[in-house]
Amino acid sequence: MSAARGPYKRQPHPMEPQIRVLLAEGLNNSRIAEQLNAPPKVVARVRKETGIGPAPRSTYRRPPHPKTREILELLADGHSDREIRRRTGAGIQSISAMRKAGRFGKATIKPKPRTHPRDTEIRALLAEHSSSAIARMLGVDRAAVRRIRGEAGIPYVPAEQARTLEEKWASHTRPADGGHVEWTGERQSTSGSPTMRYKEASYSPAAVAFRIKHGRDAVGYTIADCGLKHCVAPDHVVDEAGRIRIREQLRYVMGGQVRKPFCRHGHDQAEHGRYETDGTAYCEACKVEQKRAERQAVAS
Repeated sequence: MSAARGPYKRQPHPMEPQIRVLLAEGLNNSRIAEQLNAPPKVVARVRKETGIGPAPRSTYRRPPHPKTREILELLADGHSDREIRRRTGAGIQSISAMRKAGRFGKATIKPKPRTHPRDTEIRALLAEHSSSAIARMLGVDRAAVRRIRGEAGIPYVPAEQARTLEEKWASHTRPADGGHVEWTGERQSTSGSPTMRYKEASYSPAAVAFRIKHGRDAVGYTIADCGLKHCVAPDHVVDEAGRIRIREQLRYVMGGQVRKPFCRHGHDQAEHGRYETDGTAYCEACKVEQKRAERQAVAS
């Protein structure tokens, strides 16, 4: 009967001493196996036998990005991380790490701004309108208008500094049939009546039209007496004094009598007397008092 074989004793790996040295230096298993051309299982077993814990993650080498060369070339050219990502599809974090490792510094090629959807319309208004006014007119962002103004190199010169009140009035008018003139400029938000601003002051376009026709400022409220609402034709607008005179003449033509000097409430008609479009006389003071009484009645 043959003697029983004793327990199997593992023979040490020929590279085990070198493995232990590299383990003590803190290298990870993959680096040791690669450096010594030893089986990874052997390295793992030696680590376990020596009681050395896993190597820190900082010792692991990441595989190079498949587009490393292309990314490095774009970094050297001065492109931004966002542009490189657009061209290569690489992550911002990877590109930023390569920029830092290669000490490329900040991007020197600035991205070109996208063409604004209303770029042509904005540029057409730059010479005559402020950036804020263009933004309101087109419903766009003021910063976009300022950027386009800078690109075009067109400074804003307020029109009031380069043209007269009458010239600005003319730039916002449009001829219509029947000799009428339509107002194409700004209007009051509540009544819709034409209005115009010139050198920090507000003007009535009808009053400006009266001034163009007669060479003097209008007296009182100026409106068109032609039947077209808000017409601003110089030949159609009349001031308060002219309106009273014309309607008074119409009263006489229609067979009306001379207006009494005082109304039934004692108001002086030389001061408060007015005429309707058909020549009918009325007292402006009485009309104002009547409207006031009606408002008070509604409020109570």
